[in-house]
Amino acid sequence: MLPKQENLKLARRLAVESLLQSDLPERAAKSGSRLEQGEGRETRITLNYLSQEIKVFFPRGEIEAQEPVPLREEIIILHYLGWAKGVPLSGQWISFAEISGGTFYHPVFLQRCKVPLVKFFAATPELIKAAAGQFQGRALAIGDVGIEIPALPLVPLALVLWRGDAEFSAEGNILFDSSIGDYLPVEDIVILTEAVVWKIIKAGNRL
Repeated sequence: MLPKQENLKLARRLAVESLLQSDLPERAAKSGSRLEQGEGRETRITLNYLSQEIKVFFPRGEIEAQEPVPLREEIIILHYLGWAKGVPLSGQWISFAEISGGTFYHPVFLQRCKVPLVKFFAATPELIKAAAGQFQGRALAIGDVGIEIPALPLVPLALVLWRGDAEFSAEGNILFDSSIGDYLPVEDIVILTEAVVWKIIKAGNRL
């Protein structure tokens, strides 16, 4: 069995190879990205990932950004480019369990995504507004405090918190546009959401 890092490198290489076999202008259009022709035969796809501009260069598959992007997140970006169907956002929020295949991964999703979010912001839910502002988050009229985060051009996430009281503990949820399955496979949705949650938590820690 390959070590975890080698598995990630293999997954990244396969994602690049798959994109090279696709129609890159179509991939850019369907993912809400921008395609530009560089010097020689180089092609560049530019998109936003959590408010950071990301440039993916082909045929090398190299990713350039202002801040380093972890390997796992590079793979998510490449998978997004390859998976995107180009369907419009529905504006209808659904839970992770409602995503096709989400039931199987739901316990993992709760442990890695929802539990850390609620645990960190339970005492001061308003803090999430300032933390999310660093990622172009905007207020949503859901829950006591709701924030929409544009994770990728056509993949918004809604982070929702309910304040606790003497009778009930603080609660929260993470919601997705119902089109999410047209932009990422369910395994990648877990990884993307976990990355977003921990970036928001780290931003909250700095406030």
